[in-house]
Amino acid sequence: MTKQILQIEYTNNEDFKNEILVGVKDILFDFKKENKHIDRLFTREETAKRLSISLVTLWKLTKNNVIPAYRIGTSVRYKESDIIALPKKMNQFD
Repeated sequence: MTKQILQIEYTNNEDFKNEILVGVKDILFDFKKENKHIDRLFTREETAKRLSISLVTLWKLTKNNVIPAYRIGTSVRYKESDIIALPKKMNQFD
């Protein structure tokens, strides 16, 4: 591995900081765009709060396979895409 040296001249601290921030924002934007398909996982409490339902109702929906749950170790998690799709799913006629 070769060592690279970067020498900066004729810039002030504020301009240097702004250049770094712009670079970091670009990298994060690209990362987010590339990983759009990755769902965020929510706890039971977060899921119930987002759906404005009780934990008992969430348990019943999970038990009846209305919303899938994912076990990670001893924890239960719900995918964001499943949470978003649930109101549409519940309002559909069979």
